[in-house]
Amino acid sequence: MVSMKKLKKNEIAHTVIEAIGGALEKLKIAKPSKKTEKMVDKVSKKISSQLEKEVKKQDKKVVLAVKKVEKDKLALEKKAKVKK
Repeated sequence: MVSMKKLKKNEIAHTVIEAIGGALEKLKIAKPSKKTEKMVDKVSKKISSQLEKEVKKQDKKVVLAVKKVEKDKLALEKKAKVKK
């Protein structure tokens, strides 16, 4: 089986928070207001949950593709044995 790094929920959230922090920094917002902080928190949670869903979906696709390749490989090996 293919080894894949599993992304954890907190890793995704941390990355999103860093990205939003970088955006605030580029906008030269050193100390965001409470309203801005609440908005950033809300947005980062929403983005994190969407990314988590997307990562799970991609993981499932990869696992299914690997299983199909392994199945095809076994079928080819079996076919080669029959021909001998």
